[in-house]
Amino acid sequence: MNRSDKLRAQRGAITFKGILSLAVLILLAHTAYVFIPVYIAVYDFNSQVEKEANFGSVKTNEAIEKSLLDYAKARKIPVAKNQLKVQRGIDRLTITADYTMVVPTLLYRYEWLVTTEESGVLF
Repeated sequence: MNRSDKLRAQRGAITFKGILSLAVLILLAHTAYVFIPVYIAVYDFNSQVEKEANFGSVKTNEAIEKSLLDYAKARKIPVAKNQLKVQRGIDRLTITADYTMVVPTLLYRYEWLVTTEESGVLF
């Protein structure tokens, strides 16, 4: 390295590699910023489906559907009535939800197909 190269390195000059690394870091941070709230909403809805399955023996199927649809609407989860199935057997209550969460990022639009199925014992 000659004297001018040493001085340029010491002055804090940014290289192409540095710019590219910064761009990738910004892209990853934005993707996390967009995706994490969606992931939390899906996890929260799955938790509510599990609660309804475990304690749904005292409710009717229609009441469970209405409760879950209201819960999904409040959290902006796109679940329609035809995507939610509540089945009651002899000794089990099964709730199934199939829906698509759309996650818009800077470079693409990710469509996350979510399937939730929970069962609870009827008493």
